[in-house]
Amino acid sequence: MNAQELNRRCVELFHNPDAKLHCWHPRMFWKTNMLENPKPEDLQEPKVDLRELEVMLSEAAHEPSQCADELEQEEPGRAALIRHMMERGEMPLLHRPH
Repeated sequence: MNAQELNRRCVELFHNPDAKLHCWHPRMFWKTNMLENPKPEDLQEPKVDLRELEVMLSEAAHEPSQCADELEQEEPGRAALIRHMMERGEMPLLHRPH
């Protein structure tokens, strides 16, 4: 999955009703140019690693992650840690984009 497709998936997951229950503001994960209510198409420039965000949002949306295996191969234990923190109701600290 290329960066554009991954960003699109993260935006879709972010707008999932289960993920919305967390009341996260898009500004936490994307540069929004200070827009208070950015539209999905405004969310193009990530502030965090999109693979980690995808794992986190997938967990919040109760959907299988498409990036967890790749992230685990590159950094063993990272996807598991993000999932574990989400299960405990904690906000994982996500890395900046590469």
